[in-house]
Order: sequence, then structure tokens, then C-alpha cells
Amino acid sequence: MGDRKRSFRALGAAAIMALGLGGILSACNGSKPVENPEGTLPPSSVTPGQEADVTPGQQEGATVTPAPTKKPDATPTSGVKNPAVVSYPTLYADIPDLDIIRVGEDYYMTSTTMNLCPGVPVMKSKDLVHWQIVNYVYDVLEEDDYGRLENGQDMYARGSWAASLRYDEASGLFYVGFMSNNHGFYIYTTDDIENGTWKKYHTNAWYHDPGLFLEDGKLYVLSASGGSCTLQELMLDDATGTVKQAGPSRKLFSASGWSLWEGAHVYKIDGYYYVCIIASPTDRWMRTQLCYRSEDLLTGDWEEKVIYQGGSGGVSAGLAQGGLVQTQFGDWYGFLFQDRGGIGRVPSIVAVEWQDGWPVMGTYALNGKFFASESSMAMRINLPDSKEESYFVGDDTFDYAEGEKLKPVWQWNHNPVDSCWSVTEQPGFLTLTTDRVVGNIYEAHNSLTQRTVGPRCETETKLSVAGLKSGDYAGICAMSDQYGMIGVYCDENGDKYLFQADGKFKTAFESMNAETEEPLSEDAQVWLKISYDFGASRAVFSYSLDGENWTDFGKQFALGFSTSTTFMGTRSWLFCYATKEAGGTAAFDYYKVR
Repeated sequence: MGDRKRSFRALGAAAIMALGLGGILSACNGSKPVENPEGTLPPSSVTPGQEADVTPGQQEGATVTPAPTKKPDATPTSGVKNPAVVSYPTLYADIPDLDIIRVGEDYYMTSTTMNLCPGVPVMKSKDLVHWQIVNYVYDVLEEDDYGRLENGQDMYARGSWAASLRYDEASGLFYVGFMSNNHGFYIYTTDDIENGTWKKYHTNAWYHDPGLFLEDGKLYVLSASGGSCTLQELMLDDATGTVKQAGPSRKLFSASGWSLWEGAHVYKIDGYYYVCIIASPTDRWMRTQLCYRSEDLLTGDWEEKVIYQGGSGGVSAGLAQGGLVQTQFGDWYGFLFQDRGGIGRVPSIVAVEWQDGWPVMGTYALNGKFFASESSMAMRINLPDSKEESYFVGDDTFDYAEGEKLKPVWQWNHNPVDSCWSVTEQPGFLTLTTDRVVGNIYEAHNSLTQRTVGPRCETETKLSVAGLKSGDYAGICAMSDQYGMIGVYCDENGDKYLFQADGKFKTAFESMNAETEEPLSEDAQVWLKISYDFGASRAVFSYSLDGENWTDFGKQFALGFSTSTTFMGTRSWLFCYATKEAGGTAAFDYYKVR
């Protein structure tokens, strides 16, 4: 399908420059698997920490080095001791629209944020399998009606989209570019991606799913949408904080026979420009990863090839939208995501085998055989296992020092009102104080959220209700296409009852699914839990009055995903909102995710 091949020079270090991978990198002929010495171990029995029978030789490229003047005689090693092992999906959580780079031996990834603050998470890995959130690009995108949930405005299914991440070795700057539906196009820069602050640049120009590209000291953005891929040179004005166009935009190539068609990522490798794009055939829905290449970025002819079209992890939904990364040992991998219903859009790493100059994606079996467009069996990654756990969800006891930031696994629904939340006012508790009367949970300030994790997980909290006022609702909520919640309601008499309810996007629930008959004590503490099963696409709610004996409560909640509502996978929210008068307070003792 669209496969128009021609001769291609073997990939060598002489001319490889993969943008955003830390500058000029070592060459390779493709990702190679670790060979199984006995040749009998089935793929399903691959376990982390299992040693390969080969160790890497000394490699240039563990740090960024200048390009050699000629192609090296030897290709990179095909094995490391204690390799990382990837399964599918790789990160079983909502981490969509990702972009990934390497700088030295460190790998960094960004993802879509939408309405959440802080925005655009920066995740780090040493082995491409285990990832930890280390920073965010911004705390608040804009202080306006959209961000503050004022005057009927919001950023649900909007906000920041498809952040593109690149590194410029010459300047030492990291670049992140993304679109916001309500605000235009942003570029942020920093010289310290893990701990630094970011400088913001903005323009009202529109670059759908932007792909940043740096070459010869120039900054470009590619945008693929509406069947056309365009290129625009940009300049950043430090004095005004604006993004300016340098010259006219150029149309590079067009889509033919595809729908969707977006999410451009661009690289220069051995004299060729490669643009990776997600698309779907016009006659059926199947996320497909396309690749286009040309020897001339501005005026050249472009060839097209499908580089991944298939399911992943036992699910037939397509795996696509993402890019390429080359390791310090010279191997290549791709990172793509897959629609997985209520959990959201889930990323996975795949191997890259260069075939006739094309980065074909798939997996390697232990015997070295490559399977294009397949990613279900466990696969060894040709990088040492970092021995670090992934950290994109986590527990919290809310023990913080004054001025200390919340753990990076937390994000707020829209801009927080800082005067109405605290983790030091009552040490060891997260306190949420209502600042206004609202019609439903979507309009409330200061709901604190985390991702959920598949295939099953539980999220639990302990709530103190002494500070609630009449008309207040507080508890824990499963937020997906619609919402389901369990918590405590304070009635017009000041009596407090356990309740469970669910409702549709941007609306109040019509009636409770369940409510306890007897009121709680004035200063009661209750334990609340949501149990998620993403295979069955459902959540179950339960409560406890002693932290040990649990009672299922209300009805099961059907998990969903929709591009027209939140455009996010299911998250758990800690919430408190007022329907009659402001000033009520809920105190959360801890949060656990299992």
C-alpha cells in the first residue's frame, strides 16, 4: 500500500542526524534482539533481568559526539547484559500523542495535557521501558476565562495538544511546541529539561499537531492536516515572547487514499528527510503509521510507505502516532499509541528494522526473526534495565513542607485557585475549600486528579467531613466520557450522608444511585474506593467506616472514551464542590493506587 521503493544507502554514522536525539548519533542497520543461547525459550517467558549472552563493545554515542568522517567498519552491538524487557502495552495508562528524544543516555518524552495543570508532562527513562515524570512545561497555560472555568468557558477536549519535543545541541536548549485550540501555537524553551523553568513564546497562527525540526541553525514546524503537509520556518522573539514566521509556508506533500492523516514527526537520517504521520484507510478505521521520505526537504519528491499497520497486545485496534529514537548503541525504536477504550490512548515501544531504507516497525522474537506490524510477544530492548519503577501514578499521604510542590503525578482540573487548597493548613491532609456555587463537578475549581492504570487498579482515599456545608459534595470520582462518584453529601439540615451517583458530561446527576439511610456523625471519617476493570470496561464503588470492612455501594459505572467530551482516558478525581453556599471544606488524609 503506497510502497514505492528505490535504492537507499546503507545507514551509517557518516551522515546520520536524527533531530532531537541529542545531535549527531551513531549509525545502525536496525534494532536487533538479544539472541537466546539455547534457542528454546518461548517469548512469553522473557523476564526482566535475564542476561544476554553478549555484552556491548565500547561505543561512541553513549554521549553526543561529532560525526565521524567515514562510515565505521563495525555495526553497533546486538546485545547488552540485563536488558530491559518490554510487554504490550508498554505503559498501560493514558499517555497519548507522545514525542520522544534521546540526549546522551537519557530519554525524554512529552504528551498531550488538554485542560490539566500543570501541563505537558516531561517523562524520563534510561531503558525506554520504565518512565518517571520529572517536570512539566508550564504550571498554568493562561490566566483567562478558559483556564479559570469562568463565564461559561472551559478547556475540556481542548487545551494543549500533541507536544513536539526537540533538543538543539548547539545551543543546549530543549524546545517544546504545541497547539491550544483556544489560544494558538506555543513554543517553550529551557536549558534544563528536568529541573529548569521554561520560557514561553506564542502566536495566533495554527499548526495542527506540530512537528518541530531544527537544521543549520533554523527552526521549522511541520503540520499535517486536511490532507496537506506544510513546512514553516519560525523565529523566536525574546523581546516580545512571540513566535514569528520567517518567509512563506511551503506545501511538502499531500495525502492520497487516507483519512485522519495528522501527527507529523520529522527526522533527517543519512541524507534523507523522514516524516512519520498517523492515518487511517478511507474504507475502514485502523490507526496506521505512515512514513514519507525525500532527499530534499523543500523541493524534493516524496515517497510513501506503511511502516506499521496492525494491532498490539492482543487488541486489534491500530497502533500509531509517534516517532523514532536511536539508542546510544545505535539501535532504533519507535513509540506509538493505541486506543484502549476507557483507559484511554496507551503507548508502546516497538522495534525498528531498516528495510530498503525504510524504518519498518514491529517486534523481534528471541531467535532474531522480525515480525513487521506485530507487537504482542514480550521483547528484549537492547538497553540495560534501569531497575527503576515507572512513576506516572502514585500514593500520597499529603505530608508536605511549606512551599513544597505536590508530587508530579498530580494535576489539577483547569487552573487551581491556590487560596482554596492546602497541604499544610492541616498537616498530613489535602484540604479543598469551595470558592463558589456551581451546577456540577465539571464547573468546580480545585479537583485534583491522577491517571488510572490498566488492566485493573484501585484508587482509595480517606475523607474527613466536619467542614462540609449544606449543599456540598465531596469524595472521589471516576472521570471518563461520563462520570461516576462516591462520597459524602451534606443536606439542607447539615446532615451528612454517604452517596453514589453518576452523570453525563457537563451536567449534574439527576438522582443518586444510592444513599445511606442514617446520617454520619458530624465529624465522621469515611474510606472511599473505586475499583477499575478496564477489560470489562467498568468501575465498582465501595466505602468503609473503619478502613477494614468494605461495602460495595451504588451501581457499576461503564467506562468510556470520547473525543467530544473530555478526550481523555479515565482518571480519578478528589473533589469538593458547593451547590448552595461557598466556604465548605473537605479534608483528604491519603490517596492510594493499587
